[in-house]
Amino acid sequence: MKALTLIMPYYDNPTMLEHHEQKWAAYPEELAKRLHVIVVDDGSPRWPALPHHKPELTAKLASFSLYRCLVDVRWNWLFCRNLGVSKATTEWVLMTDIDHVVPKKTLRSILDELKLDAGRAYKFSRVDAPDMTPYKPHPNSWLMTVKTFNRVGGYDERFSGFYGTDGEFRRRVCDRASMAQLGEVLIRYPREVIADASTTTYGRKEPKDRENVKRIVMERAEIENWETKRLSFPFEQQV
Repeated sequence: MKALTLIMPYYDNPTMLEHHEQKWAAYPEELAKRLHVIVVDDGSPRWPALPHHKPELTAKLASFSLYRCLVDVRWNWLFCRNLGVSKATTEWVLMTDIDHVVPKKTLRSILDELKLDAGRAYKFSRVDAPDMTPYKPHPNSWLMTVKTFNRVGGYDERFSGFYGTDGEFRRRVCDRASMAQLGEVLIRYPREVIADASTTTYGRKEPKDRENVKRIVMERAEIENWETKRLSFPFEQQV
C-alpha cells in the first residue's frame, strides 16, 4: 500500500488527541510519510480541537487536516466519518474512534505486509491499555477503500443524534461488500487511563436511542430506492 488516511472524530478529547500526536511523532519516517490524518471535531462545546499548535509533532506525517462541524449534535460521529472519507486523497482509509491508537506494528502491517483485497472491509483485533490485555474487537473500526465505503453507502446521517447505529453500517457492509477480521490490533484507551479518551457528555443506550433508531429504520424502508444521507451538516476546515 502506498499510503493510508486515518480518520477520527473528536469530541472534547484534548488529552487523548495529544496522546495521538505523540504516537504519530514516534512513527518511523518511512511509515509516517505515508500516513495522512484527518480529525473532525464533532462540535465540541468545551475544548474544541485547536488549529494545530504543535507542528513538530505532525511534521513527519504526509498530511494533517482538521475540520469542525459547526453544530453540536449528539453522537454525530457519522457525519465526521463521512466528511473524513470525502476529504481523503488516498485509496485506503482507516476509520476508528479517538480512544483507539494504531500501534506501529499494525501500521507497518497495513502499509507493507498485508495482502489486502480492495473489495473487502477489514476489522481489527483489539487490546486494552495500559496492560495490552486482549479485548473484544471494536465493532466500528474499519479499514477499506474509499470505493468500497461509497459502495456500502457510508454512514446514514438520518441516525445522527442517536446512539447504537454502528450495526446498521455493518449490516450494509455484509450486504454490499464483504468483511474480514485481521489479527492486527488497535489499542483501546479507557477513561481510567486517559480521562477524556471518550465522551461522558451523552448517555449511551437510552430509551430514546432505541425508539428513534427503530422509527428511522421503518421510515426509511418506506422510501423506494433509498440512499444514505451524507454530509448534511455545516462544517469548516481549520487546518
